[in-house]
Amino acid sequence: MFKWYPNNGLYTITHGVEPLPPLPNLEISERTAGKIADELQVWVNIALSIAHDITLGRNLKLLLKVKVGVALWFVSFIGSFFSFLTVIYIGVILSLSVPVLYDKYQHHIDEKLSVTNKIIQTQYRKIDETVLRKLPLPSKKEKKMQ
Repeated sequence: MFKWYPNNGLYTITHGVEPLPPLPNLEISERTAGKIADELQVWVNIALSIAHDITLGRNLKLLLKVKVGVALWFVSFIGSFFSFLTVIYIGVILSLSVPVLYDKYQHHIDEKLSVTNKIIQTQYRKIDETVLRKLPLPSKKEKKMQ
C-alpha cells in the first residue's frame, strides 16, 4: 500500500521495500538571513516606537485600547478558573455581603486603608525621586516619522 515504511531494517530486508530517501540539507544562506534580520529590525523598531508613545501617553486612544485589552485579559484569566454561573454567583454574594461588612467594621477598615495609603504614597515618592524625575520629558514638538 505504501512505498516507504519507517526505517525498519528487518522489514526492508524481508519484504524488499526501498529505504527512505535522504533528506536534503535544510539551510538558508547568509544573504537571506540578513534580509530577514533587516526586515525584522524595521518591525521591531516600529513596535518599540508605538510602545514608547503609549508609555509616554502621546497616543491616548491606543493607551485606552491597551488598558481595556489588559482588563479583558485579566477578566478572561480569572474566568478560566470558574464557570460563568460560578462567577455570577460569587459576584452576587460579594455585592450583598461587602456593604454589610463595611457598615459593621467601617472604622477599622478606614484605619487600615489610611495606613496602606500612606505606605503607598511614601513608596511612590521614593520611586519618583530615584527613577521618574531622572527620565527626560518628551518635547512638545512632533517627531518626524519615517
